[in-house]
Amino acid sequence: MINTFHSSYNPPPVPPRAGYSKRQPAGNSPLVKFLSVMLLLLMILTFGGFLCLFQKLNMLLQGSYYEDMTSLQRLQDCADSSMGEDSMTECGKLMEKYKTVMAKVSQANEKLSKLTGGPHFIGPAAHMTALSEHKDKNSDFLKSNSLLWDKEQSLLQDVRLSTKRDKLTIRYPGIYFIYSQVTFSKHSTSFGLKQSIRSIEPKKQEVKELLKSFCSLDPNASNLCTASLAGVFRLEKDQQLYVTVANTSLVNRDSCSFGLFKLR
Repeated sequence: MINTFHSSYNPPPVPPRAGYSKRQPAGNSPLVKFLSVMLLLLMILTFGGFLCLFQKLNMLLQGSYYEDMTSLQRLQDCADSSMGEDSMTECGKLMEKYKTVMAKVSQANEKLSKLTGGPHFIGPAAHMTALSEHKDKNSDFLKSNSLLWDKEQSLLQDVRLSTKRDKLTIRYPGIYFIYSQVTFSKHSTSFGLKQSIRSIEPKKQEVKELLKSFCSLDPNASNLCTASLAGVFRLEKDQQLYVTVANTSLVNRDSCSFGLFKLR
């Protein structure tokens, strides 16, 4: 009889139980491989889509930039006096488009200002001060019945001042508040101390008196009198306004003003 307790051989393995199967090592099943490939494809498509969208937006921005630069170049060419009539007509159409766009931008700024609680007035406005004697080297102020204004000391916003410095030209039609103040320092028996605001309509080219006011001085005393006026009027595009007196030598330039602003 063999004593297995002291044998040098290993004992036989334990037989498997019924219904038991050995666990297989973990591996990549076909489903996991399929999902990995689909995820990779989705990442590639997403990156490619963003890249194509970026290139398309970049092309649109570049096209808009070149178009704007071309339009600006055309506007610069419009300043050339040697251009033909056809080119000048095209320049006129281009300027009308830009004026329309600027008007829309101004209206949008007004709406945005109201929504954000900022200043409610961003429209056309002007406040003019009279041309002083030390700047009027040629005494142009005394050569006309219309008052001349100092552009450097005045406020001009979307309103043009004529080259003669006497008339304001309306760029945007609408309802405007207009005011004027003229101070007289000398008495005259020949001329009344009167000031008036006159208008030149762009189509009819006729002069119309919108407002007028008077003041009086004591001929035996050296003092001042001021004639003021204000009113609300509907003004058209390219309509011109100016202040006139009977004799500009009677005016005290230090206390004269003229202005307007667009109500709506």
